[in-house]
Amino acid sequence: MYLCSYDRCEIVAKKYFCLLAIVFFTINAYAQHRIEFSQYMLNLNTTNPAAAGHNDMINVFGTFRSQHSGFEGAPITYDISADVGFNIGSTKHGAYAGFYDNRVGLFRYQDVSIGYAYRFPIADGALSGGFNVDFNTVSYDTERLHEVESDYHSSGDPVIAQTEGNDFHVDLNVGFLYHNPHWWAGISLRNILTPDYELGTNTFYEKTMNLFFMGGYHFKFNNPLYRLNVSGMIDTDFISWSGVMNANIEYKERYWGGLGYRIDGAVIFMAGIKVFNGLVIGYSFDLPTSSLIRSAGNHEVVLSYSFTIDKANKNKYKSIRFL
Repeated sequence: MYLCSYDRCEIVAKKYFCLLAIVFFTINAYAQHRIEFSQYMLNLNTTNPAAAGHNDMINVFGTFRSQHSGFEGAPITYDISADVGFNIGSTKHGAYAGFYDNRVGLFRYQDVSIGYAYRFPIADGALSGGFNVDFNTVSYDTERLHEVESDYHSSGDPVIAQTEGNDFHVDLNVGFLYHNPHWWAGISLRNILTPDYELGTNTFYEKTMNLFFMGGYHFKFNNPLYRLNVSGMIDTDFISWSGVMNANIEYKERYWGGLGYRIDGAVIFMAGIKVFNGLVIGYSFDLPTSSLIRSAGNHEVVLSYSFTIDKANKNKYKSIRFL
């Protein structure tokens, strides 16, 4: 592996994001397959399969995230999903389907997921357990390959694959989630099968298993129009760890705004609004506190719509946000 200090990598980062350069110049690539969304609490399905159908409604989500804007090859992520809660007799169930697309430099990670969750009541809340089956494709695009001539690297490096490659595998995720009107907490294990992807003669991608812990609490004020929502999430691959914490002030259950912090180095500013019945829009901006502050930061937009269809063919809605 080529080792580079920040000063050396800065030369390459003018054309390509430094962290990507480190990945490209290794025989075995280790990378985070799933992005940690700043607004994860708007759609816990992105990290915990047990969230499917938690509110007995049809929920549709769309998330776009641009990381480290201004650096060529920086991550661009799309996540589109839907889940639905339904009853079979007196038992409660949830079903989930989603599509995930993450582009990082020369690499592209795509998932098609289907999942199921089962819920049963406990005290004043509900405990659910669920799983997702992921159909993953990892690909490598040489058309975007740009080899830099410098004192630290020469073109024609045999470690860098010169032909396109892709590989397909199936993976599995499981999780548990408890929620009631006052607080929620969950745990999930992702990438259980830890598949290895062979993208070329010298280019491999190894997906690591990740363990997530998450939770939140709703604080009420004397004025019922306001509520403070705090939440946090920790992610570890059993070697290193990262996390996100945030706090939002909610007004009339329609508007909210707040701050967060990424343990790996970013302050998060976020705001959202329930535009009309069931439609929610959320936006967040991550301001890096590390040397990556030279970028234009991270931008994330979430759209969600939640509804039910009754026998009178009238749509009903309620809040789907964990916030």
